[in-house]
Amino acid sequence: MYCIPISHMRLPLLLAALSLFALSAAAQQRPKINRHTVYIDVDGRVLSKDDYKAKLRTGHFKVDNPQAEGKSFVSLSLRPADTPDAVRLKALTPQRAFTTAAPAFTATDLQGRQFTLEALRGKVVVLNFWFVNCPYCIEEMPNLKRVATSYQPQDDVVFLSFALDKPERLKKFLQQRGDFGFAVVPEAKGMAQQFAIAGYPTTIVLNKQGQYLYDQEFTDNTVRLEDAIRRGLRE
Repeated sequence: MYCIPISHMRLPLLLAALSLFALSAAAQQRPKINRHTVYIDVDGRVLSKDDYKAKLRTGHFKVDNPQAEGKSFVSLSLRPADTPDAVRLKALTPQRAFTTAAPAFTATDLQGRQFTLEALRGKVVVLNFWFVNCPYCIEEMPNLKRVATSYQPQDDVVFLSFALDKPERLKKFLQQRGDFGFAVVPEAKGMAQQFAIAGYPTTIVLNKQGQYLYDQEFTDNTVRLEDAIRRGLRE
């Protein structure tokens, strides 16, 4: 699940999506869930919406076989997700292939703090790419904050986000919603291009050597993110 900023769109289509999964759409009208949508388990049993979401959040399942009529989803099924080992071996793009070096960067956050990849050597670095008008970016923030907060007593994990928006807009957004545990770098379109980001939100984990370790869009399920951080700390 991810967003594409309007300024980044080059094709006359939008990505149809739920808060549960990513679904490419060839039409401009996007189906939505409603009170009639049926949720189906891997064995064909009907689930409640809450049970369906709870299973997705375990990281063991993915959305399968979405059926839509007009503007509404009739049913959504589940299928087993890829194993964590399979995810570890597959980055979103060859440019971020695991164990390859991330591009060097220098960035200043809203608080005036400067970050460079060189200065972050020896630490695990969690990078989040987002923008204010991305609903899925906002949806994943509570879980990202939970992860970031759990590492606050330590200084060997750094949480840094690159946002597309201007400083004033970001400050207003964070004032209204609260921070999500990441340092926020404004006007980071160039940084996103440097990291070959195509969809939002994207979260990346770099190991202590500044190499790619984890690369996923929409991290509302944080099971694999936390696994990647732990692996980075052990290396």
